[in-house]
Amino acid sequence: MIEINITNFIVEPKNVFDEKLSLVGDEARHLCKVLRAKVGDSFYAIDGTGLRYRAVIESISASKVSGIISSTTRKENEPAINLTLAQGICRPAKMDLIVEKGTELGLSSFIFYFSEKSYKKGTANTGQSIKISRLERLARASAKQSLRSIVPSITMAADFISLAKLSKEYDYSLMAYPGAESKLLLNYKEKLSEGKKVLLLVGPESGLSLDEIEMALAKGFLPIRLGPRRLRTETAGIIFPALLLNLLGEI
Repeated sequence: MIEINITNFIVEPKNVFDEKLSLVGDEARHLCKVLRAKVGDSFYAIDGTGLRYRAVIESISASKVSGIISSTTRKENEPAINLTLAQGICRPAKMDLIVEKGTELGLSSFIFYFSEKSYKKGTANTGQSIKISRLERLARASAKQSLRSIVPSITMAADFISLAKLSKEYDYSLMAYPGAESKLLLNYKEKLSEGKKVLLLVGPESGLSLDEIEMALAKGFLPIRLGPRRLRTETAGIIFPALLLNLLGEI
């Protein structure tokens, strides 16, 4: 019998019962056809909310895999801090990269927002051109590959004003900003170590406007300098959470 531990399969919470679970669709097909699993083999599955199951295959087909749950863990491979990235809308390929790598790093959620200088192919009123469903699929695939227990949520904020108001829902809100008043993350290590929920703000490709920067500061965002060099938006969107998680010993 084989233990398949190279990836976490995703099981819908509705398909988890007292002592059993079922994989359906692409997840079942992958386990059956690609990995050629058999009855008696074990695999790992996550429900996307923090629970990870080890299950032994009871029956298997390309459309459904039933398993007996042998153990359950909670928030395995998850950072202690709940970390959200608020990223200005940018070109689709860059958004794909940010979601994929941010999920691998350990982000809990992503909020994409429109601002004065956002990439304009989509607008606040025609935001359907921003393929949230595609980003969600990328997050699921990345969570599986990186052996996480949580699949990050992905939402849209209609505009920067809506985004800035969310700061009150977090213990700390930090803004990537190269201004003279900005400080390195290290200056806030003690505070951030006590925080349970942190929001990171990164501007779009052309940066935030002066009005948006002033609004964020007024809402309590702390200005953070990510280094001596100017970074592209997709680089900042990856480096910002990486630096914070490394500071807190989570990488």
